[in-house]
Amino acid sequence: LGVVYGRPGEAQKIDRMMEKYAERYCLHNGNSVFATADCAYVLAYSVIMLNTDLHNPAIKNKMTKEGFLRNNRGINDGNDLPKEFLEDIYEKIAADPIRMNDEEKEADAKSPSSPAPPT
Repeated sequence: LGVVYGRPGEAQKIDRMMEKYAERYCLHNGNSVFATADCAYVLAYSVIMLNTDLHNPAIKNKMTKEGFLRNNRGINDGNDLPKEFLEDIYEKIAADPIRMNDEEKEADAKSPSSPAPPT
């Protein structure tokens, strides 16, 4: 994961943040699709890896939707998450990559349609 973000120590911070977020999400959303906080945590990591796989130009063999579904089998306390739920995640990540704030600013600056910075 450190390779995904390229900053020393950031992977551990992200890991702790995702773990706590999954715990809090499940605590406050008892009727969610996730049987346990572990499922939410594993899926969060899976989404980060999917995002990297689909949008990193150095990766030649991109993950398919079927591969994403296969990778997430049984993560919901031994059961599968709803297929439509996972397919929707795949399609959204494929269409619109997740970017960190600094990556977003960098991409906007390179875009010809970006407004000129104020002077």
